[in-house]
Amino acid sequence: MSHDVYICYDEADKHICDEICHIFDQNNISYWIKSEHFSSGDSVEKISNAITDSKCFMLILSKSSNAVNFVLTELDIAFSGGIPILVYNIDDSKIDTNMEFILQNNVIINSFPNSKKQLNTLVSETSKIVGKPLSNIKIDSKSVNEFEKINPKRTQNTIKKYIKIAIPIAVILILIYFFVILPMGQNTTDDGVFSMNVTKVESSGTKYTVYGESFNLPSDPSKYFMNIKFFDEKDNLIFEVNSTADEFKSGIICSFDVHADNVTHVGFKLTDINNNVLSEQNYIIK
Repeated sequence: MSHDVYICYDEADKHICDEICHIFDQNNISYWIKSEHFSSGDSVEKISNAITDSKCFMLILSKSSNAVNFVLTELDIAFSGGIPILVYNIDDSKIDTNMEFILQNNVIINSFPNSKKQLNTLVSETSKIVGKPLSNIKIDSKSVNEFEKINPKRTQNTIKKYIKIAIPIAVILILIYFFVILPMGQNTTDDGVFSMNVTKVESSGTKYTVYGESFNLPSDPSKYFMNIKFFDEKDNLIFEVNSTADEFKSGIICSFDVHADNVTHVGFKLTDINNNVLSEQNYIIK
């Protein structure tokens, strides 16, 4: 009976051959393999006939099957009979010099680095050769996992997988740092994390009161310094105040007559004794 593919493999690769047969079954590609169609009492002529009756000869290339005598013999039968030859390399084996002449113009597919993609290619190429081109290829996850186990690039693939996971996490952490931690001014000091920001500015004529809130006010705030600058709409500096953080009382950063009634925004900066900026803000007066 005619079949689509004759599969040539070494016994050491029987489990791989079984997975390929399973995939071919899913995609309506018929095959002939010795383990199912040949018994000890059969004549070797049955193998020769199976090769010449096939539409495609597929070799599962591996360290086990490379240049083995029966493989060379079966390849020669396919080559002599003009049967299209397809090679599926499962472990990055280099083609033996005895096979090079036969295989130099034939399709060679590696099963790696992406096992699922390469299996799709295998089925696609096979289906074209046997005259059954497929638009919807079926490959289940179990088969893919079996090929991943023997994938010579699996360590490299695992690293790539973790890199793909790590990069988004790193980006998120960087964004949190720049858009959450830094804007809050939460910088570590000798007293731990300490920051301060302006919450409201009230004016009565030329007198301005700047309200604020602190995060972890230290036990000795006199070691920390506040700088408050008052600007007009053209960013001209109108008035500047410097004080220690211990003057922060009842939520008020400062209250002064700035001798002007055209203040539009306030610049605030909190520093430690070494002039390290702990928090910095430009507050727009509404």
